[in-house]
Parts: sequence; structure tokens; C-alpha cells
Amino acid sequence: MFGNWGLLTAFLYVMGLVLLLVEATIPGFGVAGVSGIILVFISIVMISSSFYQAVFLLIGTILGTVLAVYVLYKLGYGKRFLKSMVLSTEQKNEEGYVSSKDYEKYLGMHGTVITPLRSSGTVLIDGKKVDAISEAEFIDKDTEVEVIKIKGNIIVVRRIK
Repeated sequence: MFGNWGLLTAFLYVMGLVLLLVEATIPGFGVAGVSGIILVFISIVMISSSFYQAVFLLIGTILGTVLAVYVLYKLGYGKRFLKSMVLSTEQKNEEGYVSSKDYEKYLGMHGTVITPLRSSGTVLIDGKKVDAISEAEFIDKDTEVEVIKIKGNIIVVRRIK
């Protein structure tokens, strides 16, 4: 009815390995990888006459795959592939790559609250609007404040008394 089961089993096994290879070289949502695992598993169950033989074939397949990947890597094939997946350049501050603004220049400066600081809000310092948080109190609009601390991207201010 289905023809030669041996050919079908071999076809499913090879297609499963091809799908696993596709998933390894072109990472995606895992559809190819999961499909490949299912096809390899189905082919192993189809060819096996007992549960122990299926487990033995599955372990042999895993060990053979690990060995093949190791040998290919040692021969230099994997190194080129891994280099294409790893970013080898650095993004340095000197070249204009910055993850955050440098607010250290505002330390000790005075400014005026533009929006009420109910923990956080906007302050005008040196003619520039910056986001800030108050030290531990609510500060109304048009109140004079002083920058007392810089924590990364956070400017902490205190009311000038």
C-alpha cells in the first residue's frame, strides 16, 4: 500500500536531518528544528522492531551528530560559521556610540522646576530641559532646585532653602 517502508524511513530520516541543519544555519522560530526532530524520531520508530532498539538508534544518532559537528569544527568549517554570527567590532564612546547621556556636568548646578516633581518631573538647568527626580519630597513648579546626585541616567535634585 505505501511501497517500500525502508525508502520512506530513510527519506524521513534524511529530511529530518536536513531540517535540523536548516534550523542550525538559519535560526528562526524553531519550526524547522521541531519538524526535523519529529521526522527523525518517526523514522527511528518506524525502522525499530523494539523499544530498546529505538532508544539505541536515537542515542546513536545523537552521538553521531555530536561527533560530526566536532570533526567539522576541528576541520575549520564551524569557525567561519561562528565568526559570521558574532559581532567582532566594538562600539566605542570615542566613535560616537553612547548608551546614555553624560549628566555629570549638571552636578552642583541650580535649576527651575518646570513640571511639579512628584518624585519625578522636568527641570530647566542651564537652559536645557532634563528629566529629574526629587530627593524625597514633592517639589512644586517654579521652585529653585540644586542637582545633588547623578545615578547613571538619573538626575537627583533637592529644593534650595
